[in-house]
Amino acid sequence: MTQPIVEMAKDLVMALIKENLIEPEDMQKELQKTHASLLSLKAREKGHSNSDENVDSSGGSHIDWKKSIKKHSVECLICGAVFKQLSARHLSTHDLDPRTYRQQFGIPTTQPLSAKATTAMRRQVVQQIRPWEKAPTYVKSTEQKNTNGKVAKPKGARKKATVPTSR
Repeated sequence: MTQPIVEMAKDLVMALIKENLIEPEDMQKELQKTHASLLSLKAREKGHSNSDENVDSSGGSHIDWKKSIKKHSVECLICGAVFKQLSARHLSTHDLDPRTYRQQFGIPTTQPLSAKATTAMRRQVVQQIRPWEKAPTYVKSTEQKNTNGKVAKPKGARKKATVPTSR
């Protein structure tokens, strides 16, 4: 029963290659995606979930998100592009935001969408800067009262320019 689906997936991917819509190097990944999509469609047609197959709820093949986050790069699970950080700008090209991307692939919200080395470097910088400590407060008022009750000019204030009088 699975054999016709594999043949259909193969035929679809070969047609994409012939039309130069995908590169031959991407054939295996595209074949897996197409096969998973066809299995999903078959399960919907029968009216039951395909729980024994390796298919997630979004219709794509089940991909381990942990393998996509490497030491010096992170791979987009949708298109396969490689980045140091998976930005919201890139995800918007897939009509997603980081929250829905995480939900779609089961990524915890505590997991950064950046390379491990990048995350470690940022963590180290934050430990040095310590932004959670209270910053020193400064007087916001530019005018300070004198002991005489007069208002003193702040330090470094310029004197008003005087216009020379004619003699």
